[in-house]
Amino acid sequence: MTIEPTPPPVSVEVSWTTAVGTSRTTLTTHMWTAPPMRRDSPIHDAAFDALRALEADLVRFLPWYSHPRVAVAELTPPTDTDTSWDFTLLDPFVEDFMAATAGRPVVANFATIPSWMFVTPEPVPVPDDATETQWNYEQGTELRDPSCAEVADYFHRLASWYIAGGFTDEHGCRHESGHHYRFAYWEILCEPDIGHRIPPETYTKIYDAVVERLRPLDPEMKFVGLSLSHVHHEPEYFWTFLDPAEHANGIPLDAVSYHFYGSAEIANPFSEHGNAAYAHWRDIFFSQAEGFLDQVRFIDSIRRRLAPGTATFINELGTFPPDIMNPAPEIPEEYWALSAAVQSYIWSRLVELGVDLVGIAEFMDYPGMIPGTSLLDWETGAPNARYRALALLLRHFGPGDTLVATTTGFPGFPDVRVHAQGYVAPDGTRTLLLVNKTAHPVTIALDHETGPGHLEQIGATSSADDDSGPATLAPFATAAMSF
Repeated sequence: MTIEPTPPPVSVEVSWTTAVGTSRTTLTTHMWTAPPMRRDSPIHDAAFDALRALEADLVRFLPWYSHPRVAVAELTPPTDTDTSWDFTLLDPFVEDFMAATAGRPVVANFATIPSWMFVTPEPVPVPDDATETQWNYEQGTELRDPSCAEVADYFHRLASWYIAGGFTDEHGCRHESGHHYRFAYWEILCEPDIGHRIPPETYTKIYDAVVERLRPLDPEMKFVGLSLSHVHHEPEYFWTFLDPAEHANGIPLDAVSYHFYGSAEIANPFSEHGNAAYAHWRDIFFSQAEGFLDQVRFIDSIRRRLAPGTATFINELGTFPPDIMNPAPEIPEEYWALSAAVQSYIWSRLVELGVDLVGIAEFMDYPGMIPGTSLLDWETGAPNARYRALALLLRHFGPGDTLVATTTGFPGFPDVRVHAQGYVAPDGTRTLLLVNKTAHPVTIALDHETGPGHLEQIGATSSADDDSGPATLAPFATAAMSF
């Protein structure tokens, strides 16, 4: 009989009086117009209750082109006699989102340019069923109005519907909404580097035109630019967009945004070899995380040089397993805790790097629509480990926290099994973040100055609170230890 050796505990030392930085990072999520969030969905109430319970600031609302009957308010171009403006399907999403985030600042991103504004061989057909996914809606790479005035007018009317109570259409007809919402930020387009593959110079021109039209609606509203996908991160987008000389006079560069999703190439190792195979996805996700953090450092060097006053929003952060569009996915239960550990680790490192906002994506997804990024169960609306880890971080950490010197292992030889970072809140509360990056339970040995604390964790085999004995982290746990 072979007896596996017991791994030694991870030594963690925290110097609570040695400040190494201050957090300015808002942690949040984003919600798109997913069919399970419709009012006629059986999980509608549970899903919006979960959104409300997070009590997060700057949650991002994103009508997405995959469902154009919902996301696009003017599906066909104006004729000589009428227009096609219709908010019937979009309004309920906006109303329910604003109700669930009531009293908190939010980010709006009505991201989709109507396809008829692009040059295409023929009009892009749209399914009659508003819940049917249409991945080919974004066709064409050239705007039919290169001045971008037509695009800016569309977004001005759409924004006026929600901010100013209504708008006047292309034929001078007034449309009243009764809405008078306020958005802290308005983000312009989403992932323009895919779909229409809008080059940086054209995107910058669109951004300027839209900002110029929307600013009078709410002088306090700020703007977010780029929103690049996780696929490219081409430096030229940042060199162009962040250069004030590339913009019209007076156009603000309030914030720049981009995304990260870890993606595994190996199909379901969990079911094949059990616990030993955790390493496949774990190694892929965490190695991709380190590569992304290097990208963040590089991008931030461009920002600091060209636009040091511009904030950085990494407003889509998540992972997904292989076969992401499978209508009948086989996602092992252990995946959710692993994904949560990855997002918690990256969030902590982004706090160190001074990123202004981190958005855990996505609030709701479902089979056929990248289900591995969801924070909720698409059948019940119940929170999964990714949601619970996000909620744990929101409860214990926030902007204004002081980061203090924290080490694992021994000087010069950190123990990479666990990521640890101590935070001191403005009111003096001391909390230690711990992320178990392994598939096995790990015991934590704290220095005498830190001493025992109250452990709250979300992991693959445990979501329990603990006050007794040595702290033991569950596999892939996100944990907060309070003192």
